[in-house]
Amino acid sequence: MCAAVHTRLEWDIGTAYDLFISLKALHDPDAFGVRASWAAGVRSRLPAEHRQTLDLAAQQINNSLFFVRGLPAPKNAAVAVEALKKLPTSRVLESLSFSYSVPAAYQEILLNTRPKQKWTPAERQVLLEHTRLTDKVTQSAYLEKLYQTWSDRESFGADLIRALEAYIDNFFAEEEQRIQPVLKQGLSHAQMRAGSLSLPMLLEELSSGVRIDKLETYSKIVLAPSFWGSPYIFLDKMNSDTLLIVFGARPDSMAIIPGDIVPDALIFSLKALSDATRLRILRYLAQSPRTATQLSRALRLRPPTVLHHLNQLRIAGMVQILLSEEGERQFSPRYEGFDNTIDLLRHFVQGD
Repeated sequence: MCAAVHTRLEWDIGTAYDLFISLKALHDPDAFGVRASWAAGVRSRLPAEHRQTLDLAAQQINNSLFFVRGLPAPKNAAVAVEALKKLPTSRVLESLSFSYSVPAAYQEILLNTRPKQKWTPAERQVLLEHTRLTDKVTQSAYLEKLYQTWSDRESFGADLIRALEAYIDNFFAEEEQRIQPVLKQGLSHAQMRAGSLSLPMLLEELSSGVRIDKLETYSKIVLAPSFWGSPYIFLDKMNSDTLLIVFGARPDSMAIIPGDIVPDALIFSLKALSDATRLRILRYLAQSPRTATQLSRALRLRPPTVLHHLNQLRIAGMVQILLSEEGERQFSPRYEGFDNTIDLLRHFVQGD
């Protein structure tokens, strides 16, 4: 197994990772390359009160991977819900929201949030620094919902457990059976590739083009597969020396919608290439790697617009990302994505 000198790999697997990632994908389908009409259909199976709870949870719970990592085997949806039920309901939100990497000041503000006690401008700024939101209207809406959940986190914790149970009963229990073999296959493939690739190259392959800076600073890296997370990777620090990486394991030839014969990777690759702005972005990136801010200036487009286009190219596997330890992202073309699109199109048309 090839890795940095002092870094060792460990492996993890469990459908509970996808329990929480699928919720995010269904509530923000465009960001995950999921067809919006189908996602809306899945959400409509739930009673209205549970839909509202899960919508709030999907927008605000960003560190559930830390929680899942600590679960006992087999780390499935049932195990996750039972673990949450054993907690005081006032601690459910905290357990799913806070990890080692969450700043202490951010945690303190949320834990001290009370009804009818509004945050100060300084506290609001601290909370916003933990997000990547730049639009003032979006920031305001996010803070309002954040306050709504944390000002009465005991009630929200109880509501969330009931909503998760409804989500599992109405959708995820069946989905869990479908994705389990894919996760096992993805883990086996990653373990095999780890025997012949350096750690940076392994992660770049598993993430469809993400290069992570300063991996050698970690003594241990834990890798776990996800079906719903493809083609993204999700990172979370377990402690100062351990990094958890959940990587996408869904094959390019497989659709996220059960029974659909058209691969999602093919649809979104062709969609990405059909837009003139995205083609211009690829041309700029071919000249030199750039950040989203640099692209925004070069293209004379608003940063949110550029980020939207970069996300579409990322879903299509056509850009590489260099992720610094500070969180800065530099983008460049990923030419393997072009070749993969041609291969997928050929094989689909020929019925392979």
